[in-house]
Amino acid sequence: MPSVIESGLTIERTQDWPLIKRIVTHEKVWPHVTDDYSSAPELWEPIQHESAFYVLVSEDGNSLGLFALYPHNRICWSVHTCLLPECYGETSRRIARESIEWVFSNTECLRIITEVPAYNRVALKFAKDAGMTEYGVNPESYMKGGKLRDLILLGISKCQ
Repeated sequence: MPSVIESGLTIERTQDWPLIKRIVTHEKVWPHVTDDYSSAPELWEPIQHESAFYVLVSEDGNSLGLFALYPHNRICWSVHTCLLPECYGETSRRIARESIEWVFSNTECLRIITEVPAYNRVALKFAKDAGMTEYGVNPESYMKGGKLRDLILLGISKCQ
């Protein structure tokens, strides 16, 4: 069920597969959510399974992006952020904070985790601005640009 937040944002779960594909494969999103072994964007398809949880954020009927969440277990879910350029900056930080609250209020999820490539300082700052805290590093676990990269591990719990 969609939720309209005081700020005017609409946050809801979506299974609009063409819309999900369009957002994830957007030229400004795709390079940041893939590695050297990902398919070409035109070949990628969203996971169409009940456990894959896509949270769409829109404003005045315009899609601003989505958060793709995949459970590690019943209460701990991994998130991938796919926000479109029209909401970069303070709007994206607000969207992240409000979407986290929406997930905690509308699902069984009690902890959201993510992995950010160590070289992506903008994404690392974004995750921290959304309230996530760093809890570790997974060394040389991500191949991008032909190089092994570290992944910074971050998370936020409902009780925070």
